[in-house]
Amino acid sequence: MEESAIERLQAKSPEEAIVEQISRDFNLAPFMAKTQFEQMRQYFEHYFGLERDVGQMTVLAVSADDPPGRPMSECKRVPVNLPMDSADDLEALRRGIAALRRSKIQRLTREAQEQGALLTQEDLARLLCASRSTVKRDIAHLRSEGIDVPIRGQMKDIGRGVSHKTCIVRDWLAGYTFSEIKRRRWHALGSIERYCLDFQRVARLHAHGLSVAEIRISSGLSERLIQEYLDLFGEADPDNDRLKLLLNEPNAATEEPAEAKRGLWLR
Repeated sequence: MEESAIERLQAKSPEEAIVEQISRDFNLAPFMAKTQFEQMRQYFEHYFGLERDVGQMTVLAVSADDPPGRPMSECKRVPVNLPMDSADDLEALRRGIAALRRSKIQRLTREAQEQGALLTQEDLARLLCASRSTVKRDIAHLRSEGIDVPIRGQMKDIGRGVSHKTCIVRDWLAGYTFSEIKRRRWHALGSIERYCLDFQRVARLHAHGLSVAEIRISSGLSERLIQEYLDLFGEADPDNDRLKLLLNEPNAATEEPAEAKRGLWLR
């Protein structure tokens, strides 16, 4: 799609409208207004527990507890809130319609799984207005890149790959800049920064002795994603420049480098 068309779509998003309003009301530079918006959104999500955001829709999906092979009429259905629209989609759209579909497939399948459900290929075809064969090819493409796509009917494959969030953090640890990751993974800069900050937060909480369950309560992240981040840390080269920077950055609570407790991270 043409760059000018994508820019017009970005300007129509609720987030951009709010950021623009904050910039005008408080006479802030766009970057500062964006920072304030992201911070306030986290506060609202944490303290008010918003059930649905702009761009989300509620659908019924098969419970992840139901084994494959059971007739659909006998399966338990659970409601899940799916983010049908995201700034990440506009970044993917710069690469074409196929990239847009794959961006949505990554997000929708993982969001459903984290809410206790599994989407089917038919679900995705309906949500994306695509054929089942197209969805099947997209899933195969994503899995060939090592990205987990948890769908019903292929339970044995779930867990072999990793989420797109972990792929992005791995790129960051490998030395890629946010702008380079944006081009590689077709995600918005705000999303990339958030995933990397989540990784750092998980690592620090673990360094202070919190269990995965306790980190989940503190961070609001899923236990699966937390474990992926901890596994990623364990796989990282100790001489990794960005890892060393993270380890030696003074902790706000103790004013001591996290390096002193590095052994805790590897338990």
